[in-house]
Amino acid sequence: MIALLALAGPTRSARALKPRTVAVLEYRAGVTSARELGEHLSTILEATTSLRVVAPSEARRRLAGHTDAMVARCAGESVCIAEVGLKLGAEEVVLVGLSQLGGDLIVAMQRIRVADGQVQGRTAESIARNADPTEEALLDYLRRLMPPEDFVRYGTVRVRTQLVGATVLLDGQVAGHTPLQDLRVVAPHKITLRVEKDGFVPFQARLEVLPNAVAEVAPELPPEGAAPPLYKRWWFWGALAVVAGATVTTIALTRDTSSSATLVINPPR
Repeated sequence: MIALLALAGPTRSARALKPRTVAVLEYRAGVTSARELGEHLSTILEATTSLRVVAPSEARRRLAGHTDAMVARCAGESVCIAEVGLKLGAEEVVLVGLSQLGGDLIVAMQRIRVADGQVQGRTAESIARNADPTEEALLDYLRRLMPPEDFVRYGTVRVRTQLVGATVLLDGQVAGHTPLQDLRVVAPHKITLRVEKDGFVPFQARLEVLPNAVAEVAPELPPEGAAPPLYKRWWFWGALAVVAGATVTTIALTRDTSSSATLVINPPR
């Protein structure tokens, strides 16, 4: 039976952990330049980390358009800002404060823990009033503000099989035994997945795990001697090409593989 591998969706494996949710909020003290700065920062966080990001536009939607007024009333006070973050379901808030000093625009950023309103980090920069910060400059601000480990991206490997007690190996290292919880791995990364159990023909395939994505595999391991390996059947390769078509990006089957994989690709969330 063909095993389905859905690449939906960053080499040590680990149990999947729920990504932290960070809300990006803006506080403008009469500043009209550097429009959509919070949105730009949110986009960069989404592209360079595995955090769940609530952008200012999404915060406004969730709080029925009251977010900016709530943030303004807080006037930068961290405990008050944390209460807004709590309403958004965030564990942290990145507060972007914009003000003017002479001919300069001051961009001050704080990372606030929602649980207790404590400020976990600060950074500030001055730029020319009419000059928007570049993407490189914004990424530099964020790298100074956020923990370095936030910029390691992860994907998830999910193994679904009815066979209990099979050993699952990622790049030759034992990750656990079925039934197995989701595994979090550094991404993007090409990983060799192997599922084996005494008395059954092993399954092995090459996966490309994307950041913030799930690579799901449902291998079938027939008992040894039950049937000839699927890869030896002439019709399999034609069927694989027809089913997968142009959506296949990475797949490699080894000679002891009795099952195979059809790749279905969905965009990362």
